[in-house]
Amino acid sequence: MERGVLKWGSLLLLVAFIWGTTFAVMKDLLEGIALSSFLFWRFLMASIILLSVGGRRLFRLTRKQLGQSVFLGLLLFGGYYTQVAGLKYTTASQAAFITGLSVVLVPFLAMFLKQDRLFFRTWVGIFAAAIGLYLLTYTGGLEPGRGELLVLMCTAFFALYIVFVGRYALNNDPVPFVGLQLLLTALLFGLLASLDYSNFVAQTISLSFSQWLIILYMGMWATALAFLWEHRAQQVVSATFTALALATEPVFGAIFAFFYLGELLPLAGYFGGFLVAAGMYLAGTAEKRGVKYVAG
Repeated sequence: MERGVLKWGSLLLLVAFIWGTTFAVMKDLLEGIALSSFLFWRFLMASIILLSVGGRRLFRLTRKQLGQSVFLGLLLFGGYYTQVAGLKYTTASQAAFITGLSVVLVPFLAMFLKQDRLFFRTWVGIFAAAIGLYLLTYTGGLEPGRGELLVLMCTAFFALYIVFVGRYALNNDPVPFVGLQLLLTALLFGLLASLDYSNFVAQTISLSFSQWLIILYMGMWATALAFLWEHRAQQVVSATFTALALATEPVFGAIFAFFYLGELLPLAGYFGGFLVAAGMYLAGTAEKRGVKYVAG
């Protein structure tokens, strides 16, 4: 595995680790605030952080780059909105398994757009990660319904997001480029939250200091820095490798839940986590100079 791939792959693993900690951290927070309100504050804080750092650089983006950023922001909003909506009608385990299918969807989308070249080791890594995610997250019979369809749409949004970040990231300043995406996502969730304005205001006022600290953590680390690092990494590594690296999120989530909440996994879950990590490693060994290329 080349140094560049190792460096940026490690950064993507850090992103997956941060996202993996959010499940346990949010468990108590979401009992006191609606998801749309939480996502508004999360993305608003993240956008303020990035735009306060690179705000002036926002004006250096071309009209084409602004359009690309808005498009990615819409994909982000679509992914989070359908995920939240889908969780109302399906179980968390089914949602986690379906969302994890992006590790399979991303390579096909990347090939269709002529963005990534895939090698045999990459395909083996994808297969291993998909089996690993099944063992790690799947706990019951999958019954297709409204919730599963919405989460499948969420998976498609996130897969498209990864692929198009890989397509656009090379020629963009990531700080204002990402900051604009997060601001658009925040404004859209703000519109949703304002539909129940009185409840939104009441919930916001009732948040405790510790809950605001969690929102700040989610905004700074799990959103602003996480998406910034993902964009920066995808200037070097392929969309397929990115998807495999981020597929370790439930592995880190399970580890963190064990230490934070005392939750245990069945033996198959630990083997699944090993397969996900092995799949990412195999894909990483196939990442060479020239593997990542973008048409158009």
